[in-house]
Amino acid sequence: MKSKKLPELAVIGWPLEKTFSPIIQNAALKTIGFDWKYEAIPVPPECLSEFFKEAAGQMVGFNVTIPHKNKVFELCDVKSPFAKICQAVNTVVFKKMVSIKAFGYNTDGPALIKALRIRKRNSINSALILGAGGAASAAVASILLLGAKHIFVANRTLQRAQELVDHFAKLFPKSNFEILNLDEKQIIDILKQVEIVINCLPEGAAALLEGCFSENGRGKVFCDYSYSEKPTLLYSRAKGLGYTTISGIEILVWQGAYAFEIFTNRKCPVEEMIDSLKERIGSWWLEC
Repeated sequence: MKSKKLPELAVIGWPLEKTFSPIIQNAALKTIGFDWKYEAIPVPPECLSEFFKEAAGQMVGFNVTIPHKNKVFELCDVKSPFAKICQAVNTVVFKKMVSIKAFGYNTDGPALIKALRIRKRNSINSALILGAGGAASAAVASILLLGAKHIFVANRTLQRAQELVDHFAKLFPKSNFEILNLDEKQIIDILKQVEIVINCLPEGAAALLEGCFSENGRGKVFCDYSYSEKPTLLYSRAKGLGYTTISGIEILVWQGAYAFEIFTNRKCPVEEMIDSLKERIGSWWLEC
């Protein structure tokens, strides 16, 4: 990567073609009177370690998205308890001790728990997780902390799903875990058994599973970590079938709000974050 002056805050990922994080974070920074900039910085995997070193000397911190959450966890000097559980970090803050230390947090999980509690879902028994990356790790950890006893993880690469399941099985031995391919017949069968479906696949991959959703979803929850300016195909499908829905945009707001408070040590002006997104994409995603 070419060296350049870095902003105080940023979101990093690759290829980072779409992110609304700068919109909500800059709106919140302006509201509290902080003269900081929050930018989107594409960071290829092979440049991640180099970027991390440069950021430590220049930045307050940054958010992390696909595909860096697990690797950034490894690079952090200190990890929060929840980040340790899910082995993934989406928020990094640099603090000067004797030397500069990188503190890693995960706000993806607390965002899901917040959205569920708003909907009076304070406990979960069974779940299907689509995907096995960093967001999926946070989703599994959150559901387990809400008491889940039966968790299914569906992923294109079974080895990655198995690694995720093996990790959590050691921490939560009383819960049952199963892995499966992104196979339509298997997923249709599992959908009948679980009370929540959490999509952690990119929008394009998730859209291929639209046909799996064909039965009434009343009493069940669908949460989408993927997001776009318009409802994703899977989100729209689930909503049409009667699922209680949580959009990826809402998850973005809550995880961003928690990250903002970590960055600034100030209470986040959530309403201003919400208003900034309403100006950009409308209010279709506001379910509560």
